[in-house]
Amino acid sequence: MHGWLVLETQQWRVVEYSERAAELLQLTPEELQHAALPEFRRVYRLLQREPTSAVRTELHIGLPNGATATLEVRARLFAHEQQHYLWATLLEETDAQLITERLVLTDKLALLGQLLAGIVHEIRNPLSAIQLNLQLLRQALPENSPERTAAELALTGARRIGELVDSTLSFARSSGQCICRQDVHELLEQAIQLLQTLFYRKSIQLQRDYAPELPPIYADARQLQQAIVNLLTNAADAIPERGTIRLHTELDTAEEPPMVVITIEDNGVGIAPEELERIFEPFFTRKANGTGLGLPIARRIIAQHRGQLLIQSTPGLGTRCIVRLPIAGNEDAAGDPCADRRG
Repeated sequence: MHGWLVLETQQWRVVEYSERAAELLQLTPEELQHAALPEFRRVYRLLQREPTSAVRTELHIGLPNGATATLEVRARLFAHEQQHYLWATLLEETDAQLITERLVLTDKLALLGQLLAGIVHEIRNPLSAIQLNLQLLRQALPENSPERTAAELALTGARRIGELVDSTLSFARSSGQCICRQDVHELLEQAIQLLQTLFYRKSIQLQRDYAPELPPIYADARQLQQAIVNLLTNAADAIPERGTIRLHTELDTAEEPPMVVITIEDNGVGIAPEELERIFEPFFTRKANGTGLGLPIARRIIAQHRGQLLIQSTPGLGTRCIVRLPIAGNEDAAGDPCADRRG
């Protein structure tokens, strides 16, 4: 069962609430009334950039007993008498229904991983042969002939099958991490390089707004680059033609440890509110050729790096993806056999 809150955005005091919200925060209704919840300041900062959008994220809120509650928050801004208010829906991460859903999903993914591990080589080996022979056939056929066009379509389909298998495997299985000190800007540029052809084909301009002297993070370069590529690909796919993707980095010192913040913003078609609720569901996609695994994979990778992925979107205006990652600390490298590697 959901709870909800309305907070004013000056002192972060609760002005309206549901009984379920008080239960989730382990407060009596009397205690919650006019209680200050400054943890929502970060959500407000995100919404302030685009007041008509919505944000969905996880929030860690301190409880009266000193513990911390992890809640799923879906928030919007609204104005009343020239005053901004934050409306937030709360869902407990340990809610029984949510646990059941996640256990069912975990079982399905575990089964999927076992099945794919057994058949992946059986698929990839003949698929590689098919792709090779189609490439040879295409080269042997005359330019602009119907036969060459048919061979190119078949080759595109074979490549699509390979991409789907790789994406599904990447999501279904877990792989070990090799954590090293990483420069965020280098990771971004490497991901951009991989997608240059896509950006060129769609006439997409990149705008970089990088913070100078951004502290490094500890991360598995391959995994985090995969997450960034997924986010950039989604941004490009959301732009029908001739658009802009803006990349912004900054250091947020309001939290401990300080967080490196990466923002990837596009001016594409945006995401409808009802679809925004489902974007992290595996295999949910709006794209005709999508797998529905890009965002779930990105979110899992970022969570494994003790980070957060936040999504804001306004239909018709675009989408903003915000990645928050803790800066590197000495304790991050302790006991990690890969911590001294570079690159």
